[in-house]
Amino acid sequence: MNQNKIFTALFIALFCAASIHAQSGMVKKTAVATVNDVTETFQVLGNCGMCKRTIEKAAKTAGAIKAYWDEETDKLTVTFDPAKTSSDAVKKAVALAGYDNVGYKAPDAAYEALSACCHYDRSGAPSTAKSCTEEDLPKN
Repeated sequence: MNQNKIFTALFIALFCAASIHAQSGMVKKTAVATVNDVTETFQVLGNCGMCKRTIEKAAKTAGAIKAYWDEETDKLTVTFDPAKTSSDAVKKAVALAGYDNVGYKAPDAAYEALSACCHYDRSGAPSTAKSCTEEDLPKN
């Protein structure tokens, strides 16, 4: 009987170890910043947590390694590899997602497609912002 308990305990331990090892391959690996990476901060207009997720996702889609949008200050801080993307590409992607920023004004259709809570006051957009269309987005 004692051998059965030992065998059962050993089997459970091996099963748990195999499960943990199998799941470790499912962990999403994130990009790591290097010494050549650039960090920039610029204004992006928005309102809420949903805006935050969309803005940060758009920045990362454009090649940013890290993206953090602060709801209180309307500032997006991005870190990127200048050999792979640029600040301009990030700004265009964010504008195409519907958010006016220091570089680009979002297309009206993209802004209107945002959820009602995300309709920020567009009168605060920087006057130097250029209009942005999907053709402006770099092809990867």
